Amino acid sequence: MLNTRQIISRVLVFVRPMAGLFAISLFFNLLFSLMSALTLAIVEPLFSTLFNGGNPDLAPKQPAPMRDSLSLNVHLDNFVQYFDAFVHDLVVGPDMTSTILNLGITIFVIFVIRAAAKYLGNITSTRLEEGIMKSIRDALFTRVTSLSMDFFARKRSGEIISVLMNDVGVLNMSTVNSISQLWRETTTVTIYLAILVMISAKLTVMAILIASIGAFFVRASTSYLRRYAQRMQAAQADYTTTLQESLQGIRIVKGMGLESIMSARFAAQTAQYVRSSLKNTRVIALVPPVNELFGIAAIVAVFYVGGIALGNGEITPSNLMRFLFLLFGLMQPISIIVNVVTTMQRGLVAANNVLTILDQVPAVQSGDKVVSTFKSNITIDHVTFAYEQDTVLKDVSFTIPRGQTVALVGASGSGKSTILDLLLRFYDPSAGTIRIDGTDIRDISTDAYRRMFGTVSQETVLFNDTVIRNIALGEATPDMARVEQVARIAHAHDFITAMPEGYQTTIGDRGIKLSGGQRQRLAIARALYRDPDILLFDEATSALDTSSERIVQEAINDVLAGRTAVVVAHRLSTIINADIILVFDQGRIVERGTHAELLAAQGTYATLYDLQFGTDHASGQ
Repeated sequence: MLNTRQIISRVLVFVRPMAGLFAISLFFNLLFSLMSALTLAIVEPLFSTLFNGGNPDLAPKQPAPMRDSLSLNVHLDNFVQYFDAFVHDLVVGPDMTSTILNLGITIFVIFVIRAAAKYLGNITSTRLEEGIMKSIRDALFTRVTSLSMDFFARKRSGEIISVLMNDVGVLNMSTVNSISQLWRETTTVTIYLAILVMISAKLTVMAILIASIGAFFVRASTSYLRRYAQRMQAAQADYTTTLQESLQGIRIVKGMGLESIMSARFAAQTAQYVRSSLKNTRVIALVPPVNELFGIAAIVAVFYVGGIALGNGEITPSNLMRFLFLLFGLMQPISIIVNVVTTMQRGLVAANNVLTILDQVPAVQSGDKVVSTFKSNITIDHVTFAYEQDTVLKDVSFTIPRGQTVALVGASGSGKSTILDLLLRFYDPSAGTIRIDGTDIRDISTDAYRRMFGTVSQETVLFNDTVIRNIALGEATPDMARVEQVARIAHAHDFITAMPEGYQTTIGDRGIKLSGGQRQRLAIARALYRDPDILLFDEATSALDTSSERIVQEAINDVLAGRTAVVVAHRLSTIINADIILVFDQGRIVERGTHAELLAAQGTYATLYDLQFGTDHASGQ
């Protein structure tokens, strides 16, 4: 896990492009801090003016020799006197009425500037924060979508969504927003301390030493806060995952009557979040009172020591009063800083989760060569592949000639779909190579290589958008003529035009408004839209009823005419006309040939065929 300094330095990378906005934010926050300090710094001269009845003869004129043995030095003491004289000259008029009027205008102007600085600072800070969060979210989304499939095999989709939405939001509230607050309040504290030192360095040092005891308690609490924050973020990821899975699988949840079970699971996970949140709050809520107690102790100590110094003539009553006002005014910004430091612990945990994903490196790296089509064949040469320790493919070799259909059959788990994943470079082989026209696909640009493929899988993924945009997915301006052409080839045009808005009909989340067969035909049309060189069909009809299967299979047969295709099939009737059939068993190719050749061989393929169709080729029945 990254430490605090590393996390903040990494987050600041996203601040640099917005340096101008950051500088403006700092300026307004600095102006706010100056005005806040000024409201307290003018208390003594204003009171003196009022108590003197606005009499100019009683006003401070020129800096006197050093009058306060507790001051830092003569120059600081003179600066205070100059400031008092400036305020007096600013507000004192020829009579009491004009003096009071000047006083009111001065106070009003100071608070107007303070309020304007706070408003503009907040607006600028919000624009800065939202811009930074947008940059982080964009970078995170780009990184997630660029990662290889092994990452998604390890991570639950709900966890990824939680990091992108929940953790980035927490990072904003608890870290980026906190940095702005820290700057503003730290600036305020610094200005206050500078004025306090000018009045009395000795009293200032004493107050700091006493108040600093509370800082040790704050530091000790951070490890507990970090631990509880980790549990909160983990609980958020859990219930986000349950929510996402329940919504995606709502048909299964309802069909199997699992509503109460999923609700109970969700309630248990949100309860875990609440428990962790309460523990976190108990520590956070304890820190400010403890810190305030030491702050009050510092004020009491200053009052006592300062009172003795006043009695000994070492400090003037006005300076002691001003010192106490400023010291009391320090409590609020210090309290805010303490709260920020404690709440930042959760933000640091969220930031660590975000940065962990940003630091992920895709296992599949893109090559440099750009290949947009192939002329001869794709060769799978002695390929072996394992998911972690589980070997799925063992020394597999075959060739996919251009313009031919290669079918892959075999029992579940025999490695058929893994071949498609390797062809698409979702993974790279553990051993062996895949070459297209003699070029290792690892040397080819991944984006350019994948554009040569069109894919139709068993689980059709459609988007909550119009028909035309689902077919021309990724196209800013779809080619309507091309959309209709591929829809006709996929046997989808008739049912599309029968819908209320035709190609402009919105099909709902994941195409819920369509039947299974309609979704598959849209998927086939989408696969054809870019006119790919190679089509991949992964159990495209296995989840359909007989009627839908027949229609979809007719569409597939029309699509395959003259095209290069790899078809993974469970139902052997769908691949009878394939040019080459490869039979897989436990990760190896055990048979290869045409449908007729494999039936005649009376091997694994013939056995699978007999099981599906109830025939017995050995006995001729």
